[in-house]
Amino acid sequence: MSKQTEPKKKITRAVLENAQPHEDGKTTRLIWDSRLTGFGLRIRPSGAKAFVYVYRANGKPKWATIKATTADDAFDQATEMANQYHRGKDPVAEREESQREATRKSNAATVGYMLDLFVAEHAKSQLAEKTADEYERTANKILKPEIGKIKLAALTMEDVHSLFDRLSKRPRQRRSKKPSPNAKPLPPAKAQAEGAMRMLRAALNWSRSKKKATLYSNALPPPLDFKELGLKGTKRRTRLFTENEVARLLATTETMAAGGRLQPSTAIAVRLIFALGARAGEVCKLQWSYIDREAGLIIWPKTKTGQLEKPITPEVERLLKAAPRFVGSPWVCPATDPELPLRVDVLGSAFKRVMKEAEVTGGYGISSHTIRHWFSTKTYTDSDLPMAVGMAVVGHKSVATAMRYTHVSREVLAEAARSAAARRERTVEAAAKKGKVVSIRGEKE
Repeated sequence: MSKQTEPKKKITRAVLENAQPHEDGKTTRLIWDSRLTGFGLRIRPSGAKAFVYVYRANGKPKWATIKATTADDAFDQATEMANQYHRGKDPVAEREESQREATRKSNAATVGYMLDLFVAEHAKSQLAEKTADEYERTANKILKPEIGKIKLAALTMEDVHSLFDRLSKRPRQRRSKKPSPNAKPLPPAKAQAEGAMRMLRAALNWSRSKKKATLYSNALPPPLDFKELGLKGTKRRTRLFTENEVARLLATTETMAAGGRLQPSTAIAVRLIFALGARAGEVCKLQWSYIDREAGLIIWPKTKTGQLEKPITPEVERLLKAAPRFVGSPWVCPATDPELPLRVDVLGSAFKRVMKEAEVTGGYGISSHTIRHWFSTKTYTDSDLPMAVGMAVVGHKSVATAMRYTHVSREVLAEAARSAAARRERTVEAAAKKGKVVSIRGEKE
């Protein structure tokens, strides 16, 4: 809409009350104040009135709407904005910053604001991208709707217990938007509830140590004792693939791919996890540009633990040569649409089908990630590889993580127990031949 101007006049209450829209019903009417340049009254064709202050920023006019109910109040605000402008500041930017600061102060004492800070200032910068995204989802979808408005200093273990009970009773959500009408109801999402509690505990600990001055105006309240919830620790995988099971899984993968029951890129992805010991997400996001054949390496610029390098072994080279390439697709293992990477959940579902056909039974935590545990165990128990070399091959940054991925298979355990028993027996027999055997009570036999 075009704007029409008229001679300047002192904007008073009477001018405000008597001002009418432009007679043509299309033009925005402007009445400029005679006392302060840039201060005016705007009347829309609809009759809506607003005080404005106009100034120039970066060579262009900038319009600021003044929220005021009287002409005198509007004039005072415009005068302050003019003073800011003449001091070299941007009045609108100053006002927006004041509004943001007021919002921060009003929200600073809430659990929701603390969670936002935790995600923005800690999770996004200190944690892996996948973990940070999960923390953000947990905060926005689970914690903030339930306890976000509670004052941080007023949060009690009673609130936490109540939240944990509610979350523990919620049914688990299906991934499919249209589940079968005959589908059985899913059990409660207890693991999700425990995960939310762990994140809340971490956020509260962070707020007390890093943001005490920002979030707690008075003395720190006593810390909450999350031990009362009886949260279970992350269960350690006790099930590892045997050599025979690995052979069956690889053979079944080939058979299903040859029979058209497994997409070629999915079969390559499964075999690459076995050959590289990589995470499923790393294989799914593997691009042809990451392959440096001159150096003999696959180099991921960014993974869960930063940049990752994996040697190209003869087995990996054969798989890369067998992988179908699509013009314009950067992915080694593309989805059905070659422009997109294979999704991790699709790969996981395919591997479950492979396990079922290979008659490899599951158990706690058995998934495509179990392949990485198998690969890590074979690497770390190889006596020819020093620990530092093994960690580089697997892609672990800490010895503690490496130890979590080192398992003792039942076969190895049984063989070790038999060998140890035989050595003990030989030692006892040798001792018996050298002299008399004395009973524990000291009685001669």
